Amino acid sequence: MLPWCLFWVACRPLLGLRWPPFDWSGPFDRLVAALFADLATALPLALFAAGVVLLREMGSTRRLIRTVITTSIVVGAVSYWLDAWVAPTMIHRLGDRPEETMDASPVTPPEILRDLRYVEANPPEEYSLQAGYPSRIPPNVLRAQLHYPVATAVFGIVNVLLGVLAARLTVDLRRGRRRNALLAIGLASWIGFVALQILLGPVRPFLRDGTMTSGIAAAWLPLLFPLAVALLLTYLVRRRRYG
Repeated sequence: MLPWCLFWVACRPLLGLRWPPFDWSGPFDRLVAALFADLATALPLALFAAGVVLLREMGSTRRLIRTVITTSIVVGAVSYWLDAWVAPTMIHRLGDRPEETMDASPVTPPEILRDLRYVEANPPEEYSLQAGYPSRIPPNVLRAQLHYPVATAVFGIVNVLLGVLAARLTVDLRRGRRRNALLAIGLASWIGFVALQILLGPVRPFLRDGTMTSGIAAAWLPLLFPLAVALLLTYLVRRRRYG
């Protein structure tokens, strides 16, 4: 799993369309906070590699099923903990906020839920996406923030299954071709999931014309892509085995 994590942590800054992509001038704790946030995304991606290795080491046994379930739940829980609790808490401690919001709480699930209830009970005259004013953030955006870490952790659970299925499907390929095929399947499922998260996210429609799309759907609908890939791989594995 380590190469997958290093791949994401190293390449993610390149996706920010900013040059230079790495800013080493900030304080060390800022870099650590960014690292934890990146690991929360990298771990579910890396679980694909875990599925490949588990099938290789254990074969198609009942022990494999138990280990896959245990590994995916544990790593998914760590990913959620980093994304929903550790990274927001560290970012909050940096103090990089407007002076009037210095006493605000870290953006953890209880805080998001509190803000959501307040906005629903007291709708503002005009919604805003400014982080320093949570009482004006659209409720669908807050719901998306609440569900994104959970959906990403669930993607990690699905990704273990994808790794196992992809390893079964490519077992007869030569080493180099098999490695390339596994890399392509793993990256394709992850890119599809992330792309749908971006396309279905509630922020872009709100910034464009004030449209309030569903934040819950934006978090969970992207899982349909890796699930569809899992169904396709299952079909191909059974077809290969039984003709």
